[in-house]
Amino acid sequence: MDGQGLEGGPVSFTAVHAERGRLDASLSDLGCSWEWGAIHRVRPPIPLACPECGHGMHAKVSSLGLRFFAHAPGSPRCTLAEESMAHHLLKLELAQAARAAGWMAELEVSGPDGRWRADVLASTAGGRRIALEAQLASITADEIRARTERMSAYGVRSCWFSDRSRIPWLGVVPSVRLARQRDDLFAVEPMARFSGAYWDPEPSIPFAEFMGRLLTSRFVAHTPRTPQRHTVRPVRTLWASPRCVLAEAKKLREEDQQQRAAREEEARAERRGYARQEARAAEVVARTDPDRAALARHSARLPGIEHAIAQLADLYRTRVTVGWSVGDSRYSCGVPLVNDRGTLLAVFDPLPQSGPCPEFLLHVGLPLFFPTEERRERFEEYRAVGERIRASYSADLP
Repeated sequence: MDGQGLEGGPVSFTAVHAERGRLDASLSDLGCSWEWGAIHRVRPPIPLACPECGHGMHAKVSSLGLRFFAHAPGSPRCTLAEESMAHHLLKLELAQAARAAGWMAELEVSGPDGRWRADVLASTAGGRRIALEAQLASITADEIRARTERMSAYGVRSCWFSDRSRIPWLGVVPSVRLARQRDDLFAVEPMARFSGAYWDPEPSIPFAEFMGRLLTSRFVAHTPRTPQRHTVRPVRTLWASPRCVLAEAKKLREEDQQQRAAREEEARAERRGYARQEARAAEVVARTDPDRAALARHSARLPGIEHAIAQLADLYRTRVTVGWSVGDSRYSCGVPLVNDRGTLLAVFDPLPQSGPCPEFLLHVGLPLFFPTEERRERFEEYRAVGERIRASYSADLP
């Protein structure tokens, strides 16, 4: 959209009437059920005022038919009057696109305390509001972030638009770079899709389509947590479909679960290592005590132990005997089964006890053998209690 033949002094698309209130030249009924002919070229002139500075205004129509309000001569310094023609026209396009998407759109709306003013305030009957901001003049990232936060404090989201080729603040806040191709306006960046490992840029789309997606939440402002690729300048905030946002969250959640599982397995491996070292040391010490040989021989006659020893020998292809460290409390009254080097291979018939299962049996990660299925089931119930207690204790740790 070019200058549309606007002429005269500083212009605006809104004005204020003492009785009718706020007038919007971009609406067919001026937003107050009043015809344009009631204020344009009438005598005596209808008294209108600038909503920003209060100076007098009059209704005008450009040579190409665009309706607007112009400040009367001698107007004071006014922020609306200082806006460029390109800025005014982009505001008009923002409002028209929002209306085409089914939203209400008011131009040049100030906050209740005057701390912010939206170029276009789009809203729904259900109370949803978003400020559509045309930003063509230079502004720092800190300034645009502060302006966004001021509106957000009043429950107003915002999206910033610019057609400049270089936008230092692009992606610092929810924002879009626009570009004109012949007579059409396109949203160029930063729209992206999640490919499973990266964010890849989306191609340009017609501005009206972007606005439709924005206002129907088919595009949401998103801070990516995975790398962006094939882009000249990665941004802090991009536009993506909710489906892509959920896909990234799922990937990160799965990665976190995998990392947590890997850390837990590493911790279990470390505990297994320590437990088996302790068992090996206990066996070495026990073999220095001749009296323990008799206890080991006695334990080797327990019902079912020969079958367990045969299974282990077949599994490890080595000779298996009862360890001399039998009777050690870490085995929960069970019998250690070891190879010739004294390395613990399994525990036979550990007994349920009133207290939690000894951590050794939870950590060592070796087979447990039982003379009957009933003894196994009793011990498994007992071990499950110990696991729950340990899990509860771990969850309470900071």
